[in-house]
Amino acid sequence: MLKKDTTARVFLPAILAWSLAACSFGKADLATVPPHPTFEDDVKPFLADHCLLCHGYPATRGAPTTFRLDVYAADVVPGAYDERARFIQSINNGKMPPGAAWGDGVGPNGKAMLQNWATDGYPQVRQDAAVGATGSP
Repeated sequence: MLKKDTTARVFLPAILAWSLAACSFGKADLATVPPHPTFEDDVKPFLADHCLLCHGYPATRGAPTTFRLDVYAADVVPGAYDERARFIQSINNGKMPPGAAWGDGVGPNGKAMLQNWATDGYPQVRQDAAVGATGSP
């Protein structure tokens, strides 16, 4: 019969390794950088992969309820457009997502996509998609 200390030393590392593998939140970096990303086509899916587990609606895991990243703009609380500078800075400095602390953050293509979105003025949708059949938005 194994002593209690020996059992803990043998099984605890195995359980910990299995738990870490099963709970990986890591997402692969974007395969390509969209030259002119929009919120609906590019940024929102990116946020779904990296941020919305906590910063969607409702906020979970202790995330603040004072903003939402699952919408471009919201009536009650600020949306992704309103929080753009703050969440992009948090991604770029490695503060978010939390996995960034151990090297599981946003890759260079994801960061470049956010930079392109900023350069283009943070569009919500593509201009050709915003123009109706009559030529007006």
